[in-house]
Amino acid sequence: MTAVSGFFKSPNYPKHYPNGQYCFWKIIVNTTQQVHLVFKSFSLQIERFTDELRVYDGVDETGEVLGVFYGGHPPPKEGIYSSSSQVFLIFKSDKNDSYTGFSASYSVGNKTGKFY
Repeated sequence: MTAVSGFFKSPNYPKHYPNGQYCFWKIIVNTTQQVHLVFKSFSLQIERFTDELRVYDGVDETGEVLGVFYGGHPPPKEGIYSSSSQVFLIFKSDKNDSYTGFSASYSVGNKTGKFY
């Protein structure tokens, strides 16, 4: 995704996501900007190491981990701020149980912290 704002969601949202999923999203904006992610809804398995969403500051999973989120540890209400112009997200679900997943949006801002 390269627009100044956007929306993405887990597979089948708001219905339950399928088991055995591996999905990723890349957000790449102008190099002078940062990304702000906000999760409007978030419902995954409660237990760690089951279904999870990983958020990286960078173009792929070699970037700094901004968070590993699951039902018992959801993303912060105020959202997640990148320090770079790129964010990479991976959603994985195991073969047991599924929930409604998530819906999220992003917007961009400049490196002074002003977001649009």
